[in-house]
Amino acid sequence: MNKSVRENLIFVMVAHACFLAQPAIVHAEDTDYHPQNFIQPLSAARGTITPAGGAAFYLKPDRCNLVVKEFGWDRDQCGTIDQLIFGFTPEIDNLTVEKPVSDGYVSLADWDSADRNEEISSLEESFKESVKAQSQRLGQDIRFDGWLLYPQIDKGKNILYYANILNWAGDRTINISVSVFDRQGYVPIKIVPVNGNITSDAVQKIVEASADAYKPKAGSSYFEFSSGDKVAGYGALGVLATMLGVKYGKAAGVGLIALALLVLKKGAFLVLLPLVWLRRLFSRKKADS
Repeated sequence: MNKSVRENLIFVMVAHACFLAQPAIVHAEDTDYHPQNFIQPLSAARGTITPAGGAAFYLKPDRCNLVVKEFGWDRDQCGTIDQLIFGFTPEIDNLTVEKPVSDGYVSLADWDSADRNEEISSLEESFKESVKAQSQRLGQDIRFDGWLLYPQIDKGKNILYYANILNWAGDRTINISVSVFDRQGYVPIKIVPVNGNITSDAVQKIVEASADAYKPKAGSSYFEFSSGDKVAGYGALGVLATMLGVKYGKAAGVGLIALALLVLKKGAFLVLLPLVWLRRLFSRKKADS
């Protein structure tokens, strides 16, 4: 697949675009987006995101128009986005901070269980089946090629993260997922690196930089949990299942199960691709202004 064809396909393949059989395609050059320079802390629903340097920019008023017009999302689906940032670091193509999950404080105790790896293997098999089913629906050859970074938890930073490798019609795509735990639940962050051949060590640095840039609001950090606070009916493995968009048998939280079933019903695992065409468009607009 040559580069220009790949960039055209990005319009219809990114993330939730797979919800629609014939998503609308609008050329970015014909759409008047208004990228904002990311030079000051950016407010999120339950925290702030601090710039990590470089020529980063974000979309706020236009981000819903972007995902609806360019990717074919339903307009109500764009409500899952809290912030959409491009070029967060030189290594990151795009970073999406999603709306937080407020099911309650998530205990990480199950991550220390003896059968954790067995449970992750089961989730991996479910994810593979989801990818296979989606591949058949789209008529595209899509495969899960394994973990670039195996799911793990950093209890010092209170984050759960992983990076998986997807082969989309011969193109290698890396998706990095991070969940930042806080007092009320967790905040999902999705990251696409610029380099599809990135190493696991480089992914680790991206995860750390992204997690360090996100600061919970005063009183809402994971360490500020207090007796009497709402507690989620599932643990870290349940969160991992939701990040992958698959069911998890031990999850007791109705909200989490409902979310996983919704994803499965729609037939969509969360796949993100580099938006290099959009970065070039915005850079060109800045140069012309």
